[in-house]
Amino acid sequence: MPDEPKPAAGPSYQMGDVGAGARVAQGKNISWVEGVTAQPGGQSLTRQFAALLDLIAKDATLDEDARELAQEKTRAVAEGLAKAQESPGILRRALLDAKSWFGGTASWVGNALSDILKSEAAQKTVGTVTEAATKVAIDSFMM
Repeated sequence: MPDEPKPAAGPSYQMGDVGAGARVAQGKNISWVEGVTAQPGGQSLTRQFAALLDLIAKDATLDEDARELAQEKTRAVAEGLAKAQESPGILRRALLDAKSWFGGTASWVGNALSDILKSEAAQKTVGTVTEAATKVAIDSFMM
């Protein structure tokens, strides 16, 4: 029936022939998952970030907008960590943004992110960052 409302469609993905031996990733959070997993200790980091994102999603003390923002900022830190060696500025900006936001809202998320950054798995990547401003942002976030 043309006058009936159509149900909202979820994400739709279509893949073509990508060729032999190609890797294809499809869905949400691909960039940070792929990037973090590729880092030293990446499997552990991926689990830690995924668990934190799940906790944020279930936090009843946050309204929907705050949950989305908390998840967005957490994913930005994960993506920044994944790209820390080639573009440390991405991590620096994500940490500065997260620190200011989690300082006033959902401080427990900021504490959890700090714990992730202090983990042995994260230190394998964080320890290789040589850009001074990013090192300061990392150290400041972990206090």
